[in-house]
Amino acid sequence: MTNQYPNLLAPGAIGSMALKNRILMAPMGDCLGDDDGTVNDRQVAYYEARARGGAAMLLVGSVAVTYPHGRFDARQTSAGEDRFVAGLGALADSAHRHGSKIAAQLVHNGMMSLHDIATGHPMLVPSVPKRAHPDQLSSMITEAELAAVLNPYAQEASKVEYKVANESDLVSIVDWFVTAAQRTVEAGFDGIELHAGHGYLLDEFLSPSTNTRTDAWGGSPANRARLLCEVISGIRSRLGTAFPLWIRINAIEHHKRDGEQFDEQLAAINLAVQMGADAVHVTAYSNTDVATGPTDSYIPHVVGSLADYAALVRAAVDVPVITFGRFDVEEAEDVLAEGKADFVAMARNLLADPELPNKLQLGNPADIRPCIYQYRCIGNIFVHDSVHCIANAATGREEASPLQPTAEPRKVLVVGGGPAGMEVARLLSARGHSVVLHEASDRLGGLLVVAGLSDPTLDRYLQWLIRMVEASDVEVVFGSHVDVSVLTSATTEVVVIATGGNPTRSDIAGGDLQHVFNADDLEPWLRDSSAIDLGSQVVVIGGDKPGLSLAAAVRQRGLEVAIVESTSVFGASLGLPGRWRLVHDLVESGVVMFKNSEVVAISAGNVEALTQAGPIAIPATAVIVSPTMQSNTDHFDSVKGVVVYRIGDCTGAGLIEGANLGALAVAQALD
Repeated sequence: MTNQYPNLLAPGAIGSMALKNRILMAPMGDCLGDDDGTVNDRQVAYYEARARGGAAMLLVGSVAVTYPHGRFDARQTSAGEDRFVAGLGALADSAHRHGSKIAAQLVHNGMMSLHDIATGHPMLVPSVPKRAHPDQLSSMITEAELAAVLNPYAQEASKVEYKVANESDLVSIVDWFVTAAQRTVEAGFDGIELHAGHGYLLDEFLSPSTNTRTDAWGGSPANRARLLCEVISGIRSRLGTAFPLWIRINAIEHHKRDGEQFDEQLAAINLAVQMGADAVHVTAYSNTDVATGPTDSYIPHVVGSLADYAALVRAAVDVPVITFGRFDVEEAEDVLAEGKADFVAMARNLLADPELPNKLQLGNPADIRPCIYQYRCIGNIFVHDSVHCIANAATGREEASPLQPTAEPRKVLVVGGGPAGMEVARLLSARGHSVVLHEASDRLGGLLVVAGLSDPTLDRYLQWLIRMVEASDVEVVFGSHVDVSVLTSATTEVVVIATGGNPTRSDIAGGDLQHVFNADDLEPWLRDSSAIDLGSQVVVIGGDKPGLSLAAAVRQRGLEVAIVESTSVFGASLGLPGRWRLVHDLVESGVVMFKNSEVVAISAGNVEALTQAGPIAIPATAVIVSPTMQSNTDHFDSVKGVVVYRIGDCTGAGLIEGANLGALAVAQALD
């Protein structure tokens, strides 16, 4: 078998640590631990899934060097006291069981220590930070999200206060990092990454934007890098020169005139390497006042400049360089082949499919479940929730969802071949149940077909789902309109109704006009824009993800587009960074967006809407009504004598996330 990924699958090393391939699990906050930062079984299962899947090394993100202060969230993994060693040891053991290495990304959160705000403790900083002035887009969050974001500020003890680090504090900071490093070694970890990026304490000293000191810890690039170098020196003195130790550091800060610039960061990198850093993990950061900052920098929305910065660093240092940046596996292979980096860290891809490295090793890249970039993973952390994945409902729930072969195979009939039906069918079949999937049409996919035509990432996911069903033992029956008599036949033990919702025609006055379309009406046009004449001015009613994707598809074809949304939030089902990015890009492309607006009537040439500014008439040669789902299970309500489950949009619009959560719940329940 020809190895399609000779660079990704080649062995490598960071310092004295040998690695079986070049794929690393990128460090991410996960909020999966206990409320005091202790590692628990849920967190162990989450990391072990990625080790079992073949990643060469797991980078445990944001391990706090202090306790109880200096943390973003109460659940942030901690190495701040000796009592945390046992839990960290369980993490290390879980990686080693599968031949993976594990490293702790050590961090003090500095002015990002929101748990300090909640407990009324001053945040340790190099200088008092500038007052925040978030842009308007940053406020596009739901009421529930706002409450979650503000929770640290809403406690009885909450207080926003800063402590500018003095000489004694700086000695303590170094000791905290050194002692935490020692604890991770005692726990069995194989390496340490110092987080010197993303606006945390070490980075706050590096950045001229947040470090305005005039003493020996500020001013020149060398002075600003002094704390990082002191930490490296302290760890080397404690652990010796052989233990693998490296840094994660920004190449640049976006949207900051007084922020980090690459030449000064490269100088800091060189100093760190001279002090004993075994590798450099190149990242980027941004002004937190800018809503698109995260997707411009450390969670990029497109393959961007991170690998190019990594290449510049690699040319300047003689240690390995780690890069990342929304690469698919082909792009990651190319980055390594071109010599831009030595290792690729993957975050979202390994959340969507922990088995990605193993599937590459087996020569099955088409079996990799794709990330669909809905930003639920990092978006959850923004609102102090634990990490999850829309494409993979088991992510963050691994302990509760070990889908082992069943001891009691059942005969299962699944009604509906959309995303929910396909997912539950393949999961149940994998457990050993006998599954027959009935689909009324002549194809699989349901409304995901149309969604995929307007969003290529969703089409990749659809094609993966279809491949997985076709490769399974699921029997698919097309053109099958199932009725109650079929469901209650003697051969059926369990029924899963996944018929999808009924997309409703608009009940707005004029909603039955010929130029008003539901999303599924547009499939011919999405395949061939000459199939339907939409004219030149299109109004989309409904501004969640489906409506936004349809608007983007229409705009890409050169038509004028307006979106009317009844709430204040567009893309409410998306994680915050993805929402902000998509809305920003739509506005930049020329799409006009009306929030807090109600459509009251549709006429031959206009959409009449009541907006915040008053009633207006929006010119419209075509109107697209984003899917509104009504329950589609009424004709199955009389099913008797079999176990019946209902999942997906047939119970109300839940999109892909709801489909996958429902499918997982049934697969767990049916033992």
